[in-house]
Amino acid sequence: MQLSTATKTRARELGWSEETIARIEASPLKDVTVANIAMMRIPEERVRGFLDLVDRDPERVPNLTFNFIRTRSERGVRAKPSERGLLLKDINIGTYGQVPDHWPYENDTPRGAHPSPDNYAPGSYYIYDKVEVWAEGVDELYEDAIRDRWAPATELDWNEGLAELPAEIEKAVCQLATLYSGHGLVEQKILAKWLEPISYGFHDVKLFLGTQIYDAGHKVEALRKRALANGGGLGQAPLGALYRAWYGALKFTEMITAVDVVYKSYELTLFEAYGDFAKTEVERKLFSLLARDSRRHLEYGKRHLLWYVQHHPRGRENVRFWLGRAEAALSIELRYSHAEREALALLFAGDMERLQAGIERLGKLREKQLHDYIGVLDEVGIDRLPQVSPHLVAIAENPLAV
Repeated sequence: MQLSTATKTRARELGWSEETIARIEASPLKDVTVANIAMMRIPEERVRGFLDLVDRDPERVPNLTFNFIRTRSERGVRAKPSERGLLLKDINIGTYGQVPDHWPYENDTPRGAHPSPDNYAPGSYYIYDKVEVWAEGVDELYEDAIRDRWAPATELDWNEGLAELPAEIEKAVCQLATLYSGHGLVEQKILAKWLEPISYGFHDVKLFLGTQIYDAGHKVEALRKRALANGGGLGQAPLGALYRAWYGALKFTEMITAVDVVYKSYELTLFEAYGDFAKTEVERKLFSLLARDSRRHLEYGKRHLLWYVQHHPRGRENVRFWLGRAEAALSIELRYSHAEREALALLFAGDMERLQAGIERLGKLREKQLHDYIGVLDEVGIDRLPQVSPHLVAIAENPLAV
């Protein structure tokens, strides 16, 4: 085999002797294999070792081409860890940090990699536009989620953290645990449904959504454990009207608007307030941890909504429509889920004899939920107050309104 002039030139630049070059030409190796070895800047002594392998196995070793060295991917990248370790944002450098507005590959080509020209099997993706999924800083939200992970089995003191409660209070706690664990289960299913169609180029978003799916799972786990750990048991199932906006979403952003903006805003305010009326240390810490997760989910929803309205030609109009649908579903759940509002009023009151005080505190919660929700949208430049669902306003004014 006669080596090409280009391959010989590169070999000589690397210091390979004429004797080694002659031995290569006498071997069954192909020019492309030798050229690729030279591209890897293998020193002569190691080339001789490789030629010994060729001599020992002339049927198989010469079939190696090392064509992977010819990829057009950016090489020589050296990511530097930050104070918190090697984060996603630390490796989003050079071409690896360039997220295109439209992802061009239908297969599983990772961002920054060179697609294989010989094996291109299209995948099941159908979301290829950045505007549909992106949020600034989503890589950092993923890192926060990994850092903040917690295990309900060991994070909560199931032995010393629980106390015997009056029967009606225990049942109220268990009723809320039933409702919110049900919401978590549906949240997990909905997010998992939308994870697959997001193309590989937006892996940062896929990684974050994976953490939210996990968060929803341990919300189910932790709340079911609370319902069954103190002599109570599961209560009535959620009404489920809330899920109409989740299941009915035709676009990813519509789903995120319903789950991670409208619902999460209301959920976060409630979970943050739970510490004020928690009856045991388990609930106090449990809802504090759940609130931390919800805060992160809401942050992604806000950031994605901001990106969407800034980059989609009909972003603001679409979001306005989706907010209306999601608010309508939420208001039906709040108005007709008697189990939730009565359980909350009872916990706020502390006992049946002070129920009126509990109803008043529930009204304060609903008012704050609406106020916080409007504030979330204000942060992304959406003035929702003039168009917010009148039913949500009515619930804030009278928590027992139907």
